[in-house]
Amino acid sequence: MSIGAIYPPEWRRYADPQTGRPMRQLTAAGNNCHLYYYNPSVTPDGRFLVFYSERSGRNNLFRLGLASGEIVQLTDAADVRAEYWPFTPPMRGLSACLACLGDQGRQVYYFEGNDLYAVALEGLERTHLLTLPADRRPSILNADAAGSTLAFATWDEALFHERSQWAYGGGKFAFTDAFFQETTSTIVRLDTRTGHAEEVARKEHFWINHVLAHPTQPHLILHTHELSGQPDRMWLLNTLTGAHAPVPGQGPGEWYMHEFWSADGERICFHGGPLGDDSRAFAGWCDATGQRYARHYHATPGRVYGHYNLHPGGQAMVTDGEGAPGCISKVHLHGDQQVFEVLCRHDTLEPEEDQRTHPHPSFTPDGRQVVYTSARERGSNVYLVDWD
Repeated sequence: MSIGAIYPPEWRRYADPQTGRPMRQLTAAGNNCHLYYYNPSVTPDGRFLVFYSERSGRNNLFRLGLASGEIVQLTDAADVRAEYWPFTPPMRGLSACLACLGDQGRQVYYFEGNDLYAVALEGLERTHLLTLPADRRPSILNADAAGSTLAFATWDEALFHERSQWAYGGGKFAFTDAFFQETTSTIVRLDTRTGHAEEVARKEHFWINHVLAHPTQPHLILHTHELSGQPDRMWLLNTLTGAHAPVPGQGPGEWYMHEFWSADGERICFHGGPLGDDSRAFAGWCDATGQRYARHYHATPGRVYGHYNLHPGGQAMVTDGEGAPGCISKVHLHGDQQVFEVLCRHDTLEPEEDQRTHPHPSFTPDGRQVVYTSARERGSNVYLVDWD
């Protein structure tokens, strides 16, 4: 199938077996997953959900009408490397997990190999924005709230290609292996209105990932020092002043993961826990200066999934496993504690090295529903559950 191909609705409605909440399974054909969870998958007007699918034989992007269920193919990818290694298996087509919405939800931005494109969700016109040098490998795209600034990391292609081929051939590695820190990492910022792109940071022997533009101040860029083993997971770059350093306040006895900006940019949200103690963990936020932290604790049955997202109202969170493994849970924050309320079951066992089928809960813009992916059946599909 090609760009503009139309698929009839595949959704089905049912009641969650544990909570009785009304559920919608949105996709059914092939392997499907929503965009990486800190990038909204639903357009600001609530009309469309954008998702990846391999139903065409390669990894491509599709648009689903949330009123009609109709699915429209947005891209027709070439037969190029698409894995987001070390987080996915080998793939072909569009780069897995890297896409994001922008331009007020009118465009979706994505990588096909080292080429960055935009495609209009309604007219389906495609625009070429950038070609990265052959020695760089792109990571996840992120846009500011206006969708006019894109930011992303790049890594050494030779290093990641060699290690991925070794791993796909049966080599065993751990995410703490030193070779991940051998890469030179860069941060690239692109103005979608002018097409101007610039490298705003470069660090040697340093693995940068999860690059996030501030929602309203795109000169502030949050990123991770991915899995370094040091108390410096969260970093902040100010491109106006050149300041580039870890966010203060990350305790040497704590680990942090999956940080992201709150919608108003006032908070850096995260989850984490005490090192060496799998019985307790926390979720919370700090301000960009690292002077004020709020940590909300809970007892945990162990690391299953721990992805958190902040409700648009800013006073509650959602998670995909910390409170109740196998479930999407609402997280009520009371004092310094978390109280969990199960919304539904996702029943996805933790897949080994495949980010696409992590549940990764994400809110619709109005905060009334949660989007997630589940591999509870053969293949993976995208679901919606009501928040209230």
